[in-house]
Amino acid sequence: MSLKILYFDEMNGFVKSKVMVALWVGMPLVSFLVHFVQPDSEGIPLAMLVALVIATMGGALSTVMLSTTIISEKLQHVYDLFLVRPVKRWTLLLAKYFAVVTCLIVAVGISVGLGLIIDAFASMISLENIWESTMDSLVVSLAAIGISSAIGVLLGVTVNSVATGAILSIYCGAQLSAVLMMPSILIPGLDPVLYSLPVGAGVSFVVLLIATALFNKKQF
Repeated sequence: MSLKILYFDEMNGFVKSKVMVALWVGMPLVSFLVHFVQPDSEGIPLAMLVALVIATMGGALSTVMLSTTIISEKLQHVYDLFLVRPVKRWTLLLAKYFAVVTCLIVAVGISVGLGLIIDAFASMISLENIWESTMDSLVVSLAAIGISSAIGVLLGVTVNSVATGAILSIYCGAQLSAVLMMPSILIPGLDPVLYSLPVGAGVSFVVLLIATALFNKKQF
């Protein structure tokens, strides 16, 4: 069974879940509300403020979803059924990872896009600066979510309790990804894209590599 087939199977399951539907509605709603909660942003575009909120919120959700799903499937011996077929173990993890990240990309895109629209009509900042800040915020959000999702996979592989996995996901995974992305927003002169892309891709790759290695050694 190929990674492509597993990916679309996972996508089908996540898209139909109430959590994902709520996410696609909830995250854009947060983007809309931030405009009214922080009307005086001292010249900072709404899109950049939304990036901080979305990165934390989306990161927490992705970490919890992946860790608890993998742990539940381990406890229910779902992988026993998969592994009697010619399925490579790493494809099972990557299919879940990319499915969750894809769903969150949609939510982040809608949220940041809404921030762009509100900034364009309500902000005194030039459209060029708004667009640049929006793209920067989008990259920062996606990099943080990529790291959080990878940590969720690692926790799912190493932890055997759903409750423990959920707690660790909230207090470790999401916070760690947000901390790693903070310099791109807080340090003046640091290009958010040039910082976030290599950090996000590099950390995600290393964490997924560790998770895959541990998963390959597990006995089912």
